Amino acid sequence: MAEMTITTKLAELKTLFNQMKEVYFLTVPNADLATLKAFDMELPVLDDGVTFDTGAADISKIKITTGAIWTSVANAGDADIQFQVPSVAGKINDLLMNKVVETVEMSATIDGITYEGEGYNVEPKKVIGGLFMRSEDRAAALFLPNIEGYSNFVSEREKPGYFNVAVSPLNDTNGAAIYILRKKVTAPGA
Repeated sequence: MAEMTITTKLAELKTLFNQMKEVYFLTVPNADLATLKAFDMELPVLDDGVTFDTGAADISKIKITTGAIWTSVANAGDADIQFQVPSVAGKINDLLMNKVVETVEMSATIDGITYEGEGYNVEPKKVIGGLFMRSEDRAAALFLPNIEGYSNFVSEREKPGYFNVAVSPLNDTNGAAIYILRKKVTAPGA
């Protein structure tokens, strides 16, 4: 009896995207990864504030009169991609909210402190662009070249105030919504 051949061994498949470590935002959607030279901003993201699920398929099983499954059809599920961004820095506020009032400053003090800032409405703001995320060990990265996002501000106990950003990945001009990237191994001396 012939010995079964295994063409791909387990060790060859151990390329992981372990815990998300860094999230970078691009203001221009459909950026070309091959020519990309800079990110517009690194987003601070809460360690336990990341949900990344591209959406389980909605599967319908087609049965015949005998009850046997004859075939199946599937529709793409809804993605559930969310980040908690704990910052009220002006650039984050401007990115995720609709500014309606430029800089204002208090004329009086509270305990010797005055405050200044900008005014925003709470109407949903569509943010478009792209996201590049690196894993903790930097062996893998995810690139969403074309996203739409919406956010809301949340303040709760035992966490700093944060923006909850819900992201919808869209296909880019190549028809891809996500690029799964591996660290490139270069030959010594190359």
